[in-house]
Amino acid sequence: MNKKNASYLLTLVTLMLAMAGCRETLPKNFAGSGVLEAKTVNVSSLSTGVILELVKEEGDRVQPGERLCAIDVEKLRYQKAQVEASLKEIDAGRLSADAAISQASDNFLNVESKYKRIKQLYVKGSATQQQFDDIETQFNVAKNQLVAAKAQLPLLEAKQAQADAMVGLLSSQIKDGTLLSPLSGVIVEKYMEAGEVAVQGTPLFKIADLSTFWIKIHVAGPDMGRFALGERVSVKVDAHETLLSGTVTWSSEEAAFTPKNVQTREARAELVYPVKITLKEAPSHLKIGMPGEVYFVE
Repeated sequence: MNKKNASYLLTLVTLMLAMAGCRETLPKNFAGSGVLEAKTVNVSSLSTGVILELVKEEGDRVQPGERLCAIDVEKLRYQKAQVEASLKEIDAGRLSADAAISQASDNFLNVESKYKRIKQLYVKGSATQQQFDDIETQFNVAKNQLVAAKAQLPLLEAKQAQADAMVGLLSSQIKDGTLLSPLSGVIVEKYMEAGEVAVQGTPLFKIADLSTFWIKIHVAGPDMGRFALGERVSVKVDAHETLLSGTVTWSSEEAAFTPKNVQTREARAELVYPVKITLKEAPSHLKIGMPGEVYFVE
C-alpha cells in the first residue's frame, strides 16, 4: 500500500470514528420524546362593549359556570325596555281590535237579517228594486267591515311574535355580557384589561384543563407493534423525580416525516407514526410545554 492510499484510509477511519463518537447514545428502552400538552380553550367575548370587570387573573383556578368577566350591556337593556313597551301597545291594540270585531259582527248580523227579509219581499214583488239595492249595499259594507276588523288580529299576532323574538334576542345578548367559564381549569393567559372595548369573538382568556396531560412522540414503523392502544409505558419528566405511568390512547394510521426537533428510537428512520401517551394521575406541579421522555415497560 503506497503512502497516498494509506493516508486516505487513515482519514476515512478517523472520520467514521468521529461520526460514531458524535452519535447520541439513547437510554435503554427509550421510545421517544416530546413535550407535555393539555386541553386549552380560548374563551371569547360573546358581545361587544366596554369591559367593566375581569374577575379572574392568570394562575387562578376556575370551575364550569364560574363568572370570568362583565361587559357593559346597558344599551341593550334600554332596547329591551323599548320593545317590551311596544308589547303593551300590542296588547292595547288587541283589546281595541276585539271591540271592533264585536261591533262589526253585531252590525253584520243586524244588516244580514234585514237583507234576508227584504230579499224575500223583493222576490215576491212586495219590495222595490231601490229597497233591495240599498240593503244589498249595506250588507256588503257590513261584511267588508267585519272582514277588515278580523284582519287586524293576524297583524297584531305577527307584531307580537316579532317583538317576543326581539325580547328573547336582547335577553340572550344581555346574558352574554356575563362571561362564564366553560370548563374546570386554570387561567393561563389574560388578553385584555378592564376599560378596553371587547368585540364579539375577541379572545379574553385562555383556560387550560390541567387535570389530564399527554405527550406525543414519533415512533418508527418497526416499533409500532409495541404501541397498541391501551399499552402501558413510562414517562420521565424533568420536573418530577420518579417515572410516571402512561397509556397509549391514540396512534396515527398514516406515517409522517420525522420532525427535526424530535428524537426517535431509530435515528435512521425517515417515516414515523405520531403516538399519543396520556398520563395517569399527573402531579399538580406539571406544566404545559415541559419536556418528557417515553420508555417501554419491560
